Amino acid sequence: MTLKLLAATSILRKFFRNKIVRFLFCGGITAAFNVILIYILIEGFGLNTPVLRNLANVLAIEVSLIFTFFVYKIWVWSGGTWRLGVVLGKELPLFHISSGVAISIRSFLIFPILDWLNVHYTINTLTGILIGSILNYFVCDKIIFKK
Repeated sequence: MTLKLLAATSILRKFFRNKIVRFLFCGGITAAFNVILIYILIEGFGLNTPVLRNLANVLAIEVSLIFTFFVYKIWVWSGGTWRLGVVLGKELPLFHISSGVAISIRSFLIFPILDWLNVHYTINTLTGILIGSILNYFVCDKIIFKK
């Protein structure tokens, strides 16, 4: 029994060494955070008109963006510097710009169109997250957290 557990642990360790796997896993965590946050804003605070849903979407994205930056910095692109000047002066602004492009596409194109098509805001949000994630992975890997 112990041998099987050790083998399984070894396989999991190897699996999570892959940066794309860690990115997807952390992306799932941050996506769940975003969906929970937009749910709280829409259902909990009653922001349930087309304009207010889009506002809730933008607010949820902004809070989730900062959360996502630190999750990726700690678990996906770890090993880099934590010097305040680099993190706040270079990495976070670049991450914000990269995400801003994805957020703009999501907020001003994808979300309103899917909302107009009566796609539930959860599916709508997840669609935007998927498209933004693809863009962000490549920008983070090649520009922001490049060693």
